[in-house]
Amino acid sequence: MTLAGIFIGGGLGAMLRFWLGNVITAKTKGLSLPIGILTVNILGALGLGIFTGLHVANASVSLIIGTGFFGAFTTFSTFSVETIQLLMAKRVKESILYIVLTLCGSLFAFWCGWTITI
Repeated sequence: MTLAGIFIGGGLGAMLRFWLGNVITAKTKGLSLPIGILTVNILGALGLGIFTGLHVANASVSLIIGTGFFGAFTTFSTFSVETIQLLMAKRVKESILYIVLTLCGSLFAFWCGWTITI
């Protein structure tokens, strides 16, 4: 049951990431950073922070939502690809900014989500 739940949660998270990332990217065309995935990763970190702060006792629910949904909603691999693409295009300043915004923004968002549930 838990494995099926992770599968379903992951599918939903991935579909939401795909849709939201594309919507944000379309609305921010012309900007020098990949804002779609940046936003998705920060929102995912915030959501996971809130969920983690709730201290859900049911291990299956934690796996389905934490590992399944939020694991698929956020994406370190796409962040990595986009960073390398910026570097290969010799857009070093943008790549550094993207790295800093993604890492610091995600950590801060997780912390905010976690602390508001305390």
